[in-house]
Amino acid sequence: MTLILWLSAALAADECENLIDQDINCNSVDVDDELPVDLSDATCLANVDGSGDPYETADYYYDYYSYGCSYLLIDLDVDLDGFSAGAKDFPEGSPYPDITVTLACDNCPTDANPDQADADCDYIGDTCDNCPDAENHEQTNSDADLLGDECDNCPYSDNEDQIDSDDDGAGDACDNCPEPNNQDDLDNDGLGDDCDNCPSVANLDQADSDGDAAQNGGDACDLCADLPSAQEDLDVDGVGDDCDNCAEAYNRDQADSDQDGIGDACDWCPGVPDEENLDVDRDTIGDACDVCPKMSDKAQLDGDADGVGDQCDLCPDAEDATNADTDEDGVGDACDVCPAVADIEQVDSDGDGKGDLCDFDSLVGGGGSCGLGLGAGAAAVMLAAAAVARRRR
Repeated sequence: MTLILWLSAALAADECENLIDQDINCNSVDVDDELPVDLSDATCLANVDGSGDPYETADYYYDYYSYGCSYLLIDLDVDLDGFSAGAKDFPEGSPYPDITVTLACDNCPTDANPDQADADCDYIGDTCDNCPDAENHEQTNSDADLLGDECDNCPYSDNEDQIDSDDDGAGDACDNCPEPNNQDDLDNDGLGDDCDNCPSVANLDQADSDGDAAQNGGDACDLCADLPSAQEDLDVDGVGDDCDNCAEAYNRDQADSDQDGIGDACDWCPGVPDEENLDVDRDTIGDACDVCPKMSDKAQLDGDADGVGDQCDLCPDAEDATNADTDEDGVGDACDVCPAVADIEQVDSDGDGKGDLCDFDSLVGGGGSCGLGLGAGAAAVMLAAAAVARRRR
């Protein structure tokens, strides 16, 4: 069984100060008002002070009325200020061997404070209270300095000087803003919201490349960190329109493979530089990489691999990157049997690779009969006549 006796010293109503000069037995009775002990009792005479004199009043004994001078308590006044604090076991062989007496009437058990002053009324005397003017019975002191958390302007940072330059209640050692503020830090980056150029985005370095922090914030939250801008963001990709290489297409990474200033997300030819980003035929393939730039051709087939798509290649089976058509007859020079004479039908009667309209041998009967001595002028007339005749058919 444990008997705990919690008796505080008598307290002044408003000041929490002790009005008792001495109370070792914690019964709230001043030593001068205690009952004298019976000095004819051999036990009382045996208990003497440092001068060899017996203790004359009941103040020095635990419950003198019940136990007489059997249980001396002077050893529970460690700081010798007249008030006790601590535990005392009843001696072996006593009538109550299982009892432990615990007394707590000294509000500073190891620091002498006979006045027991306690300005904040937290039952911790001013002499040993780490916050004598702020109630803190638990005496929590996280940074292990001389001040308890309750009255420390930096409870988690050692700052015994308690300097607070901006007088905002937060000491310089832990103040997250060099100007008065309530210490709110939404992004937890160590900078208070009141002095953070991006209060909702962590940016301890507070970088502001374009110098417009007052209007648009630091780089971490500026939609155009390198350019003062209106912060409009049509495609909502986190990059402002004024510096977005694809203002109408989401492209947060701003990739631009061909480095032409047009982001891949909206570049019709992401692998071929083309600052104009043209797509004349509107087939979503830019002119710079379209094998048929004037004719919609999403398939981009090019059988002869000459860079001219089959759909617009005048000679789809004959390689000719120029796609030339001298006589403008719709058949490219590379496969035209008469490249200098318009000949849509491409007739080649003798199969010599020369169309009838431009094959002189074919006009004079074939077989290489050039002995008729026709001059160049006559040959031209005959060619023209043949062409007219063919058109009439």
